[in-house]
Amino acid sequence: MQEIGTPEYYAFVRYNMGNAQNEFFKIKAFQGSGMIYVEDNHIHFVDTLHQHPHTFPLYDSTIKWEDINIVNGLLKWFSVEDQEAKYYFNIESGMFIFNLNSTKPTTRSVFERLLQYQSEIR
Repeated sequence: MQEIGTPEYYAFVRYNMGNAQNEFFKIKAFQGSGMIYVEDNHIHFVDTLHQHPHTFPLYDSTIKWEDINIVNGLLKWFSVEDQEAKYYFNIESGMFIFNLNSTKPTTRSVFERLLQYQSEIR
């Protein structure tokens, strides 16, 4: 958080990039963890290892609800895509995740919030 300052909105997420989302043989359902945040009309993603950061312009990106992916552990996903990349995001709140914190965002709530930001700039 110190590196990015105080963004308008942020959430901690799990992610997959591109074709990795639908690969059948893999060790875990996601490639890694990171943070997605909105600042200056862009969706920024920074992963914990700083290997796959990406910035999506809100005005020129597609935000899509992907729903449950059986290959990826029955978790719900949404994607953000621009001309350069497609990332899939999920919040740990699936069927086998014990979430006792009712204030923690869900995959759906983060998706809807990003759509809201996008609609405000169009």
